[in-house]
Amino acid sequence: MVLRSGEWVVLVGAVLIIGFSVVSGVIIYVKPPPVEYAYLENEHTIAGEAIYRSQGCGACHEIFGNGPSFGPKLDGVGSKRDKVWLRAYLLKPRSGVSDRPYRLKMQPVADLTDEELDALVDYLEALKKLNQGDNEADISARHDS
Repeated sequence: MVLRSGEWVVLVGAVLIIGFSVVSGVIIYVKPPPVEYAYLENEHTIAGEAIYRSQGCGACHEIFGNGPSFGPKLDGVGSKRDKVWLRAYLLKPRSGVSDRPYRLKMQPVADLTDEELDALVDYLEALKKLNQGDNEADISARHDS
């Protein structure tokens, strides 16, 4: 079977792409990227995550690289804000709390029960930023105390 010149180009391109993918995979396997954030999961935060999803918060906010950036990223928000602040903000959002301005204004989550709001706050508070040298067990111990 004889390949024409255009077929050779496609074949060589495919081999290069496969080779690059293999090399990238090996590099990531050998030295994974550093972990910057932790999610301290428990029964209450799982309920809060379900509320986060059902309320459509992920349509505007990004967590761990997933989601759009219409609103502020929520990575590490639990390290920046406490439960009281998060609860007050969810009930009465205001502009000017982020590093940059956004065109969309967040709507209050007034239709949630107190238990649902507490679960959502717990979920957001569980999104922690790791300090250099920390692991999830270190930050979980600080969170529990």
